[in-house]
Amino acid sequence: MIEQQQNVTVISNQRPVQLRVERLAIHHRMKILEAVKSNGSKFYLFFYKDDFITGKTVDVKNGSLIEKAFQKGIVLQAPHPLINHFLADRTLLLKSTKQVFQSVQKHYTPQETSFIFSYFDSFLSTDTLIKLMRKHFYEYRRNGQLRKAFQILAILLHFDPTNKWAQELTRKLEYQKMRSFYDVEDTELREVDPLYSEILAYNELEKNHMYLESLFQKDKRTTDLSALRLHLYLHSSNQDERDPLTIIEDSLTESESALLLWNMYDEAPQHKILREKAFQALMYLKKTSEAINLLTARKAAFTASESELLMKAFHEEETDFTKINLLLLQDCLRIKENRVLLEGLLHTLIPRMLNEYGLTYVYNWLKPLYEGNQNLAILSTIQTMVEIQDNPDKQFQLGKLYHKLKQYDEAITCFDWEMELHPTDPTPVQWLTKVYREMGKLEESNTYMSIYSKMQRISH
Repeated sequence: MIEQQQNVTVISNQRPVQLRVERLAIHHRMKILEAVKSNGSKFYLFFYKDDFITGKTVDVKNGSLIEKAFQKGIVLQAPHPLINHFLADRTLLLKSTKQVFQSVQKHYTPQETSFIFSYFDSFLSTDTLIKLMRKHFYEYRRNGQLRKAFQILAILLHFDPTNKWAQELTRKLEYQKMRSFYDVEDTELREVDPLYSEILAYNELEKNHMYLESLFQKDKRTTDLSALRLHLYLHSSNQDERDPLTIIEDSLTESESALLLWNMYDEAPQHKILREKAFQALMYLKKTSEAINLLTARKAAFTASESELLMKAFHEEETDFTKINLLLLQDCLRIKENRVLLEGLLHTLIPRMLNEYGLTYVYNWLKPLYEGNQNLAILSTIQTMVEIQDNPDKQFQLGKLYHKLKQYDEAITCFDWEMELHPTDPTPVQWLTKVYREMGKLEESNTYMSIYSKMQRISH
């Protein structure tokens, strides 16, 4: 994953508290954001559709709906552009449990209230939640609203499938007609109980995606819509050939697009289009070492555009060569189809490798590339450098070759040696003037320029 931190701020007791976001689960109509406090404890933020409900420090219980949301829902790992868009411009004010209960009861139907509170089963007892749902059930039944009473039973059984009280009630004759809608799970149920239909639709996302997409578009739940499309794109049995960015409902910046492409590839590395897009994304995000490893892991011929990006990656200061898999890179450079690109790639690569590993290592690493490529000037240069590196009479020549490869410190060492060996020869002094100037060390360059000028006057 890309190492970027994603944060969210909540207001607790009139004070802002910053949390580090870890992931977001989209499960039925709920969104649950898992974050971490400064002390390392997990903190969960609950949303119904797009509305913030509450936040709690929670030890997630086994079998709870929080756990199921992260196991069976659509999960976005932070950092993720969709999480950014979902949290943008929000003030998340934490309330007490009593205030939350009053607010939810005021703004949502009893069915929605029962559904929302069922996700609090890691910090509210099962008895408390069942008691709330039974209260709503009996209110509806007393008023003769059997359809709405049955909807409460359906939510209760979604929360607690083994609840005998609810099971027995659903089998009663007075609910036979209602039960028939739930047994079939067809389009009629979507009219009779939209909330429960949405719950059921999540069991088969691919089969029900058109229905869910229509709901999300109607409710303007763009995060749900984009996340669903991404999930199906990544997990469909048939690889989608579309540009993955075209399926996103949100408008993304270039940086967000690059991050999204990398996240998608990280989740589905077998996806051909994502592999191609991810390399470009990593380059944009300046994760150049990862980009090189991604490209070379294919062990395939490079396209011209990939070759250009690869040379750019070799050249970038951010590229950490200690993180590059050099064996994979070597294998790729040996591929016959890549020979036409080899000289340009090596001209950019070798100076960076010399900086990191030195001449002897680079020569040994290049040995497999000499076969069939003896005509390449850069390989001949390295060969010559290895042959003369220990010859005291060839240090001036070696220095010029180091200079050609922008290995300025090594070039200076060679020219210093030549100066000591031939103290009256102005040529190595002239080269030292040149090297220091190219390094931006003007004071040293001017010093050697003065020495050179004085030697020139003496020689004449």
